[in-house]
Amino acid sequence: MKILKKHLIFASKLSLSLLIFGAILITWQQKSISNSPSTKIEIPTVEWQKTRLPDWNQITFSKMPAITESGSFQAPKNVTSELGYNPSRSWNVGQTPDSFTMLGDFQDSFKLQDFSLSDISQIVSSNLQETNLESFGVVKFQTIDSLVKAIPDLQKFPIVNVKPIIDLLSQNLLTSFNVNQTIGNLLNESPHLGKLNFESLDLKSYNLDSIPGLSTTPIASFDKWHSVYIDEVPGLSDVPFSQFPNPTNPVGMEVGIVDIAFATDEQKRDRTISGSDKEGFAVPCDRDCAHIELSGSQSVKGKAWVSGKYELVRGGRGILSSVNGGKEPTGRNLFGDAFKVAVWDVSEVDGKVSQSLFFRVCMRNNFVDLGCTPYFIGPVPFMTYREKEAIFLGTIDSNKNGISTPTGLKSSGFSFNNSPIIEGEKENNLSNLMPVSKEDCKNIHSSGTNLDALSSALSDVENNYSMEGNYVCDNSVNCGRALGVMGLMSSSPEVRNIITSKPGGKEFLKKLDAGETVTFLEMTQYFSPQEQHSLMEDVSTFSQT
Repeated sequence: MKILKKHLIFASKLSLSLLIFGAILITWQQKSISNSPSTKIEIPTVEWQKTRLPDWNQITFSKMPAITESGSFQAPKNVTSELGYNPSRSWNVGQTPDSFTMLGDFQDSFKLQDFSLSDISQIVSSNLQETNLESFGVVKFQTIDSLVKAIPDLQKFPIVNVKPIIDLLSQNLLTSFNVNQTIGNLLNESPHLGKLNFESLDLKSYNLDSIPGLSTTPIASFDKWHSVYIDEVPGLSDVPFSQFPNPTNPVGMEVGIVDIAFATDEQKRDRTISGSDKEGFAVPCDRDCAHIELSGSQSVKGKAWVSGKYELVRGGRGILSSVNGGKEPTGRNLFGDAFKVAVWDVSEVDGKVSQSLFFRVCMRNNFVDLGCTPYFIGPVPFMTYREKEAIFLGTIDSNKNGISTPTGLKSSGFSFNNSPIIEGEKENNLSNLMPVSKEDCKNIHSSGTNLDALSSALSDVENNYSMEGNYVCDNSVNCGRALGVMGLMSSSPEVRNIITSKPGGKEFLKKLDAGETVTFLEMTQYFSPQEQHSLMEDVSTFSQT
């Protein structure tokens, strides 16, 4: 009887899911009419070796396309205390990369911390006198001690000449103090005052010149600069990538031809040029191998650049390599290691392919190096190519290591011309809505639902394996939360067995049962997309017996 009841509950959920799917499809049909192609950001390019390269002289963080999927990264408390700053963040559909990437993510690639505000101002022709202290994100992290350490000459100034320090002292001291003494003398006589933090001030009330030497000091001199977002450094979002301290440049010179675009019906691709900096860039694909087949020189002829939308590989380094299950979209590092380029949507119908960029989180200070996460923050739309068009490939690596892991998404029948790409819309993740799944039509639920098609459709509609619903109870007082893209209940013994079989799984279940919010990373770790799909298949197998 319990099995039958579970079976009926599952069928009702499937029916509800189909209704939701239909509602989303109608929503797209209504919105797509007003989706003007002119709203899409085109990547500026230059001609090079009969192909196109991004024109890094015109590309800035603020002018990049917006990210098309939301997500978050939560650093453990012990990591935050070791680093001395908090690298945690979240990002939403419609944000440009300057609002969700931090200076520390690029400390070894772009070396943005070598800039001073004055350097940036000269590049973008901005007026620093019109900029207030709050707009410079490092100031809120500074104490009087750290500020003097960053700007040593500051200790020679009388307190009266540095208004933010006068106001900070006045705010915290009950007795009067000598405003004509130097800052250095004050700290020598009362070292405890050096711990006062500028975050308590209304920083909008001061301009940058109110702290002498602030605008000419390299950003790396300030405490906790790593955790400052790109858009929290005045003018930095508008600096072209070509003018960074370590500018963006192509890595390698190989150019190939996009010969044919293949969807996920393709299997067993051993000769590839895609992978990761951890596994090499020739990682084979076993199944669901959407890719572009290349022609050109002998080093690329007949090889496949596999789509990262459908295949994941191991990535990252150090302790942080375990984030996101240790996986990232397969792709290439064409322009250094600041970001990764992945082939993304592949259309056999249109003979066309798109690329997307993925970013990562890196954590290091003078004492601790925790490495970098896999490239999992994305996708940020990049360039598009058609069949028979030349494409930049960089340096070709023939070393194989490991094999890619399918994401479970399908691309058969996908068409760019009819794809519902709506920038700035997350709730429906509509860029994946329309692909047709060629599944086994015999896998029919007793309700009449094609379970394979529904599984693919739900994945394409939501693409949100980290979803967790509200805590609810049924008539039999079975209480739990709908998890993942399939809405499988946390009260299900099968789901609980999967979660508790992993270290920390019991604690994760307690959070779910308590109705607490769980992160994308936690869901990926304890109830992965592969496990969600496998459990769905197990239930659908039962429905046929």
